[in-house]
Amino acid sequence: MRMRLVVTVVVLMTLTAAASAQIQMPDPKQIAGVPLPATDLPAGTISVRVIRGNFDKNMTGATVEFTVDGKVRRVTTDASGRAQVAGLARGARVKAAATVDGARLESQEIVVSDSGVRVVLVATDPEIEKRAEDDRRFANAPPVPGMVVLGPESRVIAEMSDDRLNVFYVLQILNTARTPVDPGGPVIFELPRDARGASLLEGSSKQATAKGPRIIVTGPFAPGATMVQVAYEQPYSGDTAHIVQKWPAALQNLAVLVPQIGGLDVRSPQIASKRDVTDQGQKLIVAGGPAIPAGQSLVLEISGLPHHALWPRYVALSLATVIAGAGLWAAAFPNPRRRPA
Repeated sequence: MRMRLVVTVVVLMTLTAAASAQIQMPDPKQIAGVPLPATDLPAGTISVRVIRGNFDKNMTGATVEFTVDGKVRRVTTDASGRAQVAGLARGARVKAAATVDGARLESQEIVVSDSGVRVVLVATDPEIEKRAEDDRRFANAPPVPGMVVLGPESRVIAEMSDDRLNVFYVLQILNTARTPVDPGGPVIFELPRDARGASLLEGSSKQATAKGPRIIVTGPFAPGATMVQVAYEQPYSGDTAHIVQKWPAALQNLAVLVPQIGGLDVRSPQIASKRDVTDQGQKLIVAGGPAIPAGQSLVLEISGLPHHALWPRYVALSLATVIAGAGLWAAAFPNPRRRPA
């Protein structure tokens, strides 16, 4: 489906733009014990980092056992929580392990190749485990009255295709509380009055439904993000389209993306910054602005749209009006010379 393909591409662009704004560290548990190539280390070098729960808690003085082709070497971690062996022969088979609080942490088997290797071993952090258990308990609690906002991953995307202007909303409805919240009713997005074919896209929450020009998202809202992706066609005349979108919840920051096809441009008094970027060969206008309070509208102007001249249509309408008027006149006032006949 063409529209779904466009959204997939645009989401990749969105992620690229978000990555440029901030770099998020991976979850240590997802990479625990996994050998990761490290081009900054010499070949034949393995560095093991031991942490407790997260990267901000290095474990100093822990003993790491490197089993190299069946022979054990023991190295103590330094102030950065790292222990390292070097000078290993290509093809050597290595496993790293450490024992913390009686629990043995082991890496996957490492085969020495042409680059260095880094491994992280993650010990349990009782504080993190307790908070995670509390979060699970709170998430299952009855909802309480509260508010939601449109989080920082929300995006407005305008894309020109097949002489149609398609508009997409990537909406991150965010509940920052630890318990479910009920905002007192559904969150309703009233799309622009002339929006056509509004629909929800794959990846949207089942709490969302599309009814004509309305997107209705029912509560309660679980802690974290409820994602809703909307698509519609925005009709326009001339070379400019005007989009006015009222937000039912506060938008934490404005982000607008426009694939730059031809001379497309985007303007708004609410845009504070705008730049052109290239992502996988596609030129993209990336615009941003400050927060928009709940109940206020975003006003966008997309210009440089392909269009056909309107004067031939106006001339044709004028001629049709003249011809119709002449016909009515002839019917109402027939030629007097033809009355006797």
